[in-house]
Amino acid sequence: MRALAMKEWIKLRPWLGLIGLGHLAFGAWFYLSMRHQFRIEHAEMIYYQANRIGRLFYDDLRYVPLATGAVLGAAQFLPEVLRGRLRIAMHLPMGLGALILAHLGLGLGLLAVVLAFDLGILAGTVGAFFPGPFVASALATAAPWMLAGIAAYLGAALVLLEPDRRTQAVNLAVAGGVVALCHLSAAYNAYDGAIWGLVVLVGLMVPATLRAAARFRDGGTG
Repeated sequence: MRALAMKEWIKLRPWLGLIGLGHLAFGAWFYLSMRHQFRIEHAEMIYYQANRIGRLFYDDLRYVPLATGAVLGAAQFLPEVLRGRLRIAMHLPMGLGALILAHLGLGLGLLAVVLAFDLGILAGTVGAFFPGPFVASALATAAPWMLAGIAAYLGAALVLLEPDRRTQAVNLAVAGGVVALCHLSAAYNAYDGAIWGLVVLVGLMVPATLRAAARFRDGGTG
């Protein structure tokens, strides 16, 4: 397991550096953009737009987790598939399920760090300009966007590990559907009553990925 973690770290380190720089740049821009908004408009008007009109002042974050999850998933699994390294590893004494879960666990752990950073940027920026209740509302509103990032990561693994092109297209459609569900509404607290159902739905992509990995190992049969 330690050797696997080291291999994944060496492979993903350049991508993580780019992702980290990108998120730092986005965080700085996001804060400056919010500060500029308060400089050109009265705070009372901004609060009115948020409370009464439902204007979302942080929707620039909406697709950042999605892009991050897709890039990280592709960076982790595409080289393994194209170079045949994963197929060789699947014949080691380590069980298939444990091997894929180890890959997914490492990838999801790294993704969680990035998403936690995004949530921290969101909470810090909103808290700097809005009253406290707005912070809790912002985090709840952004929760499905974070799940979309996880779904994009798992979707990348699901598509890349599937050896059959037709099934690959179906997997892509399924992953796209899950991501779309996470983005059905950008209204404040829109998913408060459904967030745990969405968590379960995204979680079901894990066993689907294990099934695709088994077909990858068996050359598309089964």
